[in-house]
Amino acid sequence: MRKLLIALFLLSLLALAAAPWLLSKHERVDEELKIISPHWDGIRHEFGAGFEKHYFEKTGRRIHVEWLDIGATGEIKKYLNERFGQIRPDEGVGADILFGGGMDMLPGMADANFFEAYTPPAEIFKDIPDSLNGQPLRDPKNRFHAACLSTFGIVYNTEVLKRARLPVPQTWEDLARPEFQGWVTCGNPVQSGAVHATLEVILQGQGWEKGCNTITRLCSNVRAFNEGGSSVPRDVSLGQAAAGPCIDFYASAPVRRQGATHLQLVIPAAEAVATPDCISVLRSPVNHAAALAFMEFVLSEKGQRLWYQSRNEPGGPEKYDLERLPVMPRIYEMGLPTHIVINPFKQKATFRYDSKKAGERWATMDDLWRSTLIEVLDDLWNARRAIIENNRESDLGAELGRAAMSEDDLLTIARKRMPADARNALRNRWSAWARERYKQFENAARTKGPVPAYAPAPKE
Repeated sequence: MRKLLIALFLLSLLALAAAPWLLSKHERVDEELKIISPHWDGIRHEFGAGFEKHYFEKTGRRIHVEWLDIGATGEIKKYLNERFGQIRPDEGVGADILFGGGMDMLPGMADANFFEAYTPPAEIFKDIPDSLNGQPLRDPKNRFHAACLSTFGIVYNTEVLKRARLPVPQTWEDLARPEFQGWVTCGNPVQSGAVHATLEVILQGQGWEKGCNTITRLCSNVRAFNEGGSSVPRDVSLGQAAAGPCIDFYASAPVRRQGATHLQLVIPAAEAVATPDCISVLRSPVNHAAALAFMEFVLSEKGQRLWYQSRNEPGGPEKYDLERLPVMPRIYEMGLPTHIVINPFKQKATFRYDSKKAGERWATMDDLWRSTLIEVLDDLWNARRAIIENNRESDLGAELGRAAMSEDDLLTIARKRMPADARNALRNRWSAWARERYKQFENAARTKGPVPAYAPAPKE
């Protein structure tokens, strides 16, 4: 009994000694800021911790940044469409900031009254240009702003290529080559905004007809579509695939964090372009003042340096190398320690990316890709397999990826305000069209038949 009492006494002394530490770990929180974002944990940590410190220094108030994980960009757009569609025009969705999303996706959301205008202070406004290579870096009404930039390329595994005796891919057409069937991985463009944007870059960089052909044949080399774009460097790093389309920072992260020297990223020279990743204040934010303060922080030099600098350097991130391209040009000229090797403001784009066109047809391209690539992937795979096995690449292979319709016809469909049931019915007709077409190509390859006659996909 005496030993038990002594043990209890010692435990109570330990508890008292620990009490100050426990209190320090649960300091009061004066405010909260809720952010919806598709960004990975490294970005969330650095911008969350950085802003909490910055806000306390400016106001003397402790703020907690809460990250609302809705999913990838596509899921976030769907979520906001549903939530804003269920409330009054003056109500919000219980969150303050949307942090992430392309300049092609956000205009439609802004026009639907999802965002509140924010004009940065003059010293920030003058430091960030209106555009880059003809592409806007902010909404004309200041409803959203570019926070950083992204480029799109091909991540590949040097060891897998060597063992499989595959050439090093340098262009998007290389991923569509017959010898790459089964060696390509790709995220689902309907679920991942990064993958969707990558395919849109191919479409615009190569032109509609050639771009559609490249994308279809590239997808015919994919065995299954993964959910997000971040799955591509993971699969390639693990050797489950040799290569795949990837946004720049998804590829650089495993190299820097895990020392994955067998991974390389190439930006196809003919379709080299940097596109904005944006930030906006959501309509009727819960914490209006803090939302504006966060916007200012992200667009200021202090926030822009977090994207660029190496970790554990003064003014840089604490734990993660983010390796994103800032939208403030002078950051590149400051001689800061960094892993970034390109300056997009000194590189001439090989084509002008039209974010307005991309945004206008975003949902319709999702529908088309879902119907003619994703849902019928087995039929597409089998057709390409038969073409390869029977040496019909020169005729059947070249025709397999022909565009489902003209670009003008697709834009006409995109501009229609079709009810959900009509859209679903059209998607079903597109799937039936694609399935029948791929079966015709497979049969032609196996029976040495002629190239099937072309008929465009239904338009209504």
